[in-house]
Amino acid sequence: MRLNHVALTVSDREKSAAFYGNWFGLTQRVHDDDHLLILANASGALLALSEGKVPTQPPRTTHFGFQIDSPSVVKTLRTKFQDAGVIEAEWQEQGPTRVQILDPDDYRVEVYAF
Repeated sequence: MRLNHVALTVSDREKSAAFYGNWFGLTQRVHDDDHLLILANASGALLALSEGKVPTQPPRTTHFGFQIDSPSVVKTLRTKFQDAGVIEAEWQEQGPTRVQILDPDDYRVEVYAF
């Protein structure tokens, strides 16, 4: 069994779609109607976006993550996030190398590698 998708309520679907397309390759629109936009990337990950009132900030442990091939790629991506002004929530180099960033609605998104 593998996780198929994550669904988020966002304040602006197009702004969120641009963010996840730019940073995570979620550029293929597999569904788009008045209520729901579903994006996919080349690896088959799906992200469903519904526009509405964004919930208050969940606990810091609530997040979703993307695993990538190497710690050095995480470090490179972290630098790109910083250069673009993306807000960093957490950084870790011991154990898995990981960075957590905040998306346009302050959802935590993690990128990590072992």
